[in-house]
Amino acid sequence: MEQFLNYTLAFYMWLVLGRAALSFFTTDRRNFFYNMLYMPTEPAYRVYRKFLPCCHTLAIVITLLLLRYAVIKLL
Repeated sequence: MEQFLNYTLAFYMWLVLGRAALSFFTTDRRNFFYNMLYMPTEPAYRVYRKFLPCCHTLAIVITLLLLRYAVIKLL
């Protein structure tokens, strides 16, 4: 169970990084690759947008730090 949770959190971290990298090139929701990364990562970003509406980069950093903390401390 620990391994599954570890791999799931690591995969989600890669999705967040992929969305951040792809957002430099496009933010078009009709783009298949951007939409594929947008759908699973948007719930995490939605939480931060309430508090930080204009800081997309800070939301990415906070998400990655929390995921990394979860991988290291909880597992």
